[in-house]
Amino acid sequence: MKRAPVIPKVVTSPAHQYASETPAAPVVDSLITRVSAMARGNTITLPVCGRNVRFTLETIPGDKIESESKVWANNERDQSLLTEESLDDLVPSFLVSGQQNPAFGRKVADVIEVADGSRRRMTAILTACDFRVLVGDLDDEQMDSLSKLGNDYRPTSAYERGHRYIKRLNNEFSGNISALSEAENISRKIISRCMNTAKLPRELVALFSHPGELSARSGDVLSKFFASHEAELLTHIERLSQRKAAGERLDTEEIINELNAAKTTPGSTRSQTTKRQYAPGAVSTVKGNQFILSLDTSVLSVDIVERIEAVLLELESSSK
Repeated sequence: MKRAPVIPKVVTSPAHQYASETPAAPVVDSLITRVSAMARGNTITLPVCGRNVRFTLETIPGDKIESESKVWANNERDQSLLTEESLDDLVPSFLVSGQQNPAFGRKVADVIEVADGSRRRMTAILTACDFRVLVGDLDDEQMDSLSKLGNDYRPTSAYERGHRYIKRLNNEFSGNISALSEAENISRKIISRCMNTAKLPRELVALFSHPGELSARSGDVLSKFFASHEAELLTHIERLSQRKAAGERLDTEEIINELNAAKTTPGSTRSQTTKRQYAPGAVSTVKGNQFILSLDTSVLSVDIVERIEAVLLELESSSK
């Protein structure tokens, strides 16, 4: 099982959040050892943003997870993209031994808001396993820190980060991308690429096994094409969605190549050659904007050929 992130036991400084200072992976086994023997109602005290928080372990039955818990609104992970396919690193272990590493959250009006652990939450829903959550008295700063820690361990996609950048750009930086770049400590180019990727339809991102398979670079290119050729790209997305729904497994390269193929047929949704036989010896071929008619005079009657020729002669006369 690819374990989710946990909180370090050592507090660095009250002025800094551990999420940006301390790698998550080295402390995973440490916390798992501490909580593995915990039962519902047991407590543990851990530092979050330099302040100790007393957490109580709560367990939600699989059939009540959706009604008794929800993901914190500011968690940037797109919950609609959490499918059995994108959670294939967690589903097998949940089916065998259930959830081993608890999520983190707080309780608001008898509903648990999950800051770190949205992927585990959805996996528990899909597998009908109990959902284990360490619940503490957390403020928004601490919820944000826990959420970011989880996303650092299992990074969100360029598409998901792009939505967060757009939100911050509009709400906090008045459209000043340079200020956002400085605050995120990421180049303007990367931020712009992610924001452009976020403008793509969710149906496109859902084609991938995991949204992280669509890079910011590829998303940026597709977004620019989508802005001017929406119909063509949507046609390709629909075609790929139908193939995926039919059970076909599409790899990342194949999806990207198919979507890029939309660029080769601007102004037309036809991307392949189509043939139609009207009668033995009479076949049409549609390729792009070309309609090609083939007549086999050894098969067709002279009368049919003459009638078709008469139509063409009429066309010739009208064009003069």
